[in-house]
Amino acid sequence: MDANGTRFHLFFGHADWAKWSGVISKAPDKEELHLLGEAWNSDELRHAVGLSWNEERDELTLDPRLFNFASNGSAPSVENRRGAGRDRFGNWYWIDETSLRIRVLSTGSRTATDFWRLPEQCACPTCSSSGNFQSLNEPTPLAPIKLAGLAVTENHYLVAGTIEPAGLLIFDLFSGGEPQEILWPSKVDFEPFDIVARPGGGVWILDRKHKSYWALDRNFNVIGSDTGTLLLPEKTDDFQPVDVSSLRQTAARSFPGSFSLLQSPGEPIDPIAIEALPDESVLILDYDPTKNFSRIYRYRYATRLPDEISTDAILEKIEIEDQASFKLIGYDIAFVPEHTERGRKVPDSLYVVGADGNQTYPFGVCLRAGKIELRPRAEYFPMRLFGGKALVATDSGAYYDFAEDWIPLVQQRRPRYVAEATLLTAPLDGRDPDCVWHRLMLDACIPPETKVEVWTRAANDKNSLEFTQWQLEPGLYLRASGSEIPFLRSTKQNGRPSSTRMGDGTWELLFQRARGRYLQLRLRLSGDERSTPRLSALRAYYPRFSYLTNYLPSVYREDDQSASFLDRFLANLEGVHTALEDRIASAQILFDVRSAPKEVLDWLASWFDVALDPSWDEAKRRMFIAHAMDFFQYRGTIRGLTIALHLALDQCADETIVSGVKPREEIRIIEKYLTRKVPAVALGDPTEATGLRTIAATSTWAPAQGRANLMQRYSSFIDPSGGSVEDYTLIPPEDATKAAKWSQFSQTTLGFVPSIYAREQNSWRVFLRNRYGEITKLNTPHQTSYADFVSVPLPRDLPTIAAARTDWIDFITAPTSLAERRLWQDFLARRYRRVAALNEVYGTAWTGFEVVPLPFELPQDGVPLNNWFQFETVVLRMQGTAHRFTVLLPVPASLAFNPDEHQTRMALAQRIVDLEKPAHTVFDVRFYWAMFRIGEARLQLDTVIDQGSRAPQLLPSLVLSEGFLGESYLATAALEAAPDRNVLGREALGNTPH
Repeated sequence: MDANGTRFHLFFGHADWAKWSGVISKAPDKEELHLLGEAWNSDELRHAVGLSWNEERDELTLDPRLFNFASNGSAPSVENRRGAGRDRFGNWYWIDETSLRIRVLSTGSRTATDFWRLPEQCACPTCSSSGNFQSLNEPTPLAPIKLAGLAVTENHYLVAGTIEPAGLLIFDLFSGGEPQEILWPSKVDFEPFDIVARPGGGVWILDRKHKSYWALDRNFNVIGSDTGTLLLPEKTDDFQPVDVSSLRQTAARSFPGSFSLLQSPGEPIDPIAIEALPDESVLILDYDPTKNFSRIYRYRYATRLPDEISTDAILEKIEIEDQASFKLIGYDIAFVPEHTERGRKVPDSLYVVGADGNQTYPFGVCLRAGKIELRPRAEYFPMRLFGGKALVATDSGAYYDFAEDWIPLVQQRRPRYVAEATLLTAPLDGRDPDCVWHRLMLDACIPPETKVEVWTRAANDKNSLEFTQWQLEPGLYLRASGSEIPFLRSTKQNGRPSSTRMGDGTWELLFQRARGRYLQLRLRLSGDERSTPRLSALRAYYPRFSYLTNYLPSVYREDDQSASFLDRFLANLEGVHTALEDRIASAQILFDVRSAPKEVLDWLASWFDVALDPSWDEAKRRMFIAHAMDFFQYRGTIRGLTIALHLALDQCADETIVSGVKPREEIRIIEKYLTRKVPAVALGDPTEATGLRTIAATSTWAPAQGRANLMQRYSSFIDPSGGSVEDYTLIPPEDATKAAKWSQFSQTTLGFVPSIYAREQNSWRVFLRNRYGEITKLNTPHQTSYADFVSVPLPRDLPTIAAARTDWIDFITAPTSLAERRLWQDFLARRYRRVAALNEVYGTAWTGFEVVPLPFELPQDGVPLNNWFQFETVVLRMQGTAHRFTVLLPVPASLAFNPDEHQTRMALAQRIVDLEKPAHTVFDVRFYWAMFRIGEARLQLDTVIDQGSRAPQLLPSLVLSEGFLGESYLATAALEAAPDRNVLGREALGNTPH
């Protein structure tokens, strides 16, 4: 309903268009009507109505017709069929014209060479020996091995059939070397003609001469029928033991049989091609040049399945006048499973090469009620100079031979359609008597070469419609402003906006004399047989909101003829104004991110003072705006930083990054203060080099044990014999050896190494050097006799000499003083509040907290010792880790060996975190391997059951001067390591040779 209350009938989608009726003209004055839905399901009526539904585009079109290439008279002979195959690396193999050699086209050099041929044996007697004694008979050349049929299996074996002698040659394409020959017994009828790989390994072998086929498993053992060939009957041995009652016998030996294609005696069948299906069944192409079409039989081992498959299904795409003379005799077939091609999903397909060798006909393979149906497709696949060796199927298409090269089948655009077709709607109800029908909107693509005519008839009684005269409405015109539905998103075809097609958009016409409760539409589609109108949706608006009736005086309606003209004239203005009013009335659509057009998403984001990243797709933009409040709510927190990083780095970010229900968070943010007592590895940071630290509880010292206990421990540590007494100081000794032991003792006993006191002493000496310049200028006012500034000690109490006291107060109150000293003064000020309370506890006479120095030696027992220990272990530890965090980004397997992308992601992450973090914090960004590593993982966080470091994504191909041995492959994965794959020369393949 629009802003004026005008409603519309909508036809959209297959179900709605199927309710219309197609018109079949039997005579100038006689027509047959058939519902399109019923006609499309009927083989007889499917193309008689002249209309078709395009499932890929969801459009109604004229019925397509197949482009048939005119034969040039030269056709390949079936006897030229020799077999071919392609391995997983793109190398092609085929049997040459002599049937004595196998050729290969390498994917690297693109050069055809001999892959295998019978080794030549010299017949010249002088070449065999140079001695006096010669062989009486000259050596006989090796008998030629005639080849027929070739295939490459899934586990990388090349199988070629041999006619003389009857058997197979099996080549291990991974290990290389000479082929293994498997011969059939002479009593068994076997002559290979066509070979195809079985899904899962093994081959199917077609024996055209004996009208049967064979099945070999992945180890090339014959999967035989119930009736085999007896090679050696059961035999009683001539010599028997005297003391044994039972006879000793030799068991009978038999060879498995083939599967016969003849289901009844005398049945005429000439099989020329075999193709494997994923369900362990095969398709057999029957060749009969006396008929117009080939039959295709489906077998599952010894059983012929009741499928009625024939190439005559192609007649649906052939004009009726040409159907009588059209033929499609199959030369070869190829089955290609469902795959994606150029972003478009291609269903299971069967390609049939015509006997003339000029064109391949594609069929969709559909399984219905357990039977296969072929659905022809009006697609043109020409074959230029087809050599006739074979049509080979791969996972993504079919290939044919051209000289000594292999060319993929590529569809060429040669569209053909019927010239015209007509369809009728069911009666549309306008609800009110004498309803004035308003407009017709047609979402369609109507190229210039095509035309859509609209006829209408209306009546107040539904039964009277049949006797009402049809009226031709004005021609449709393309709306420049697009659809009349407010903010309607444009549809897409094959990933591209449909508006790129010429004549695509919303077409409109104003009904002229459609007046009555019930309306019926008649659409006539026509084209030049190369183009077709494409109808997507139809909307018929009713009743008309008349400006003449609602806004003008009745005097303008006195004359019926002029009133009708004026009403229709003003309806043009109403169409413009109503579109604007609809957009105003539907403005709330712009405020809902789910319905807003993509053009206004930047405008919606500006409400939050946000500029969306131009690289984001539409889905990510909508998701961000929908959760913008959540994003700003958590901004500056760990969750907010994680959301921002996911938005910037993830290609497919969804709502789980905001809702916090991700099953396994990959981005880790480790706050440094948590690592005071817990190692970073336990918090999920595998990049921490220190790993887990263990400190024995018995070796630690606590202030309650007293100052003397610590001194005694230190003396025993320095001199275990007890011969000397060493006092523990907060400043390391001058001797390097003692300084190393002092550091070791501090770490193991206290859990930390005091360092700020040594820095304080160095700072004091630097301060004095900067103030006096020369040591003599210091000694005079300080009344000292130091040799240099290095020997000046840090004062242990407030100096009594005025100059020294002034220097000391200036030093500890300077703006550039140590941050730890200011932290110590603040620690004491918070604890004691008044400097008098501090002096009372410490026995000092400081005038203020700002002049209190750091402890220069180990404090006395009691409160001073406790204060110092808490300051070192708690305050300084917190100060060193507070407001600091590390961002850990996982290394995706696809980017494991792409350092440039790593740097790009790290730079982007640093910019994002710098914008979103609290201003007073400091951070760093690192990468980590999101996989299990011993000593660097936590259960349920890094432990994922997979191939680990041997995953193929983590072992790329070795590139000279760029890769390292041990972390890359020099060749492909070792197929010979597969547990279910036999290797030539190591295991026996197939049945025992006879």
